[in-house]
Amino acid sequence: MPRVRLKVGPMPDMEAVAEAFPETVIRFLANYPTDKGVCSVLEIRTDDPDRFIHEALAHWEADTIEILHSDEDTIVVTFEGEPPEGYFVSEDIEYHPTTPVVARDGYLFIEFVMPESKMAALWESLDERNVKYEILSITEGYNVLDSLTARQREILTVAIKRGYYDNPRGCSLTGLADELGVNKSVISGVLHRAEGEIIKDAIGDPRDQ
Repeated sequence: MPRVRLKVGPMPDMEAVAEAFPETVIRFLANYPTDKGVCSVLEIRTDDPDRFIHEALAHWEADTIEILHSDEDTIVVTFEGEPPEGYFVSEDIEYHPTTPVVARDGYLFIEFVMPESKMAALWESLDERNVKYEILSITEGYNVLDSLTARQREILTVAIKRGYYDNPRGCSLTGLADELGVNKSVISGVLHRAEGEIIKDAIGDPRDQ
């Protein structure tokens, strides 16, 4: 299926971030509906996380912001509130963008993998919702690895290096969890979802037939 890459914006809140924190990159890892609108999981890479928390997050318009993780260059937060109008484009066309959606320099960089028959509906929805956008590319082909999150790729890479997929196995889930510093159930869940994406891409999903 074709891959459509879009540059959306400029987005006023992201422009403010880019001006104050020019080296910052924000990745939208997941979105899900809530009673208050949408809750997004964001990974924020910045050279001054403490300053970003106090000067940027404190001024974002949201019902709730919860910091899940913070270290010397990364913040992970949940952000709950009313989404921008462009969020509903994926509902209009019944196709969701691949993750992560990346925000940098005041713009959102979004990719869709969709049938060519859906493209007219995509352009129509973007125009009807007054979304400013630029088409960066439309290419054939799809690499399933691009559908995996950065965390899924990281854990898969460690698992392969440690021989988790060898026969016999070179390490266990417990060993992977210890190396990565997370709970074994988290490792199991991340690997299961990543393996599911790769397997369904390889042999298809019978439920779609």
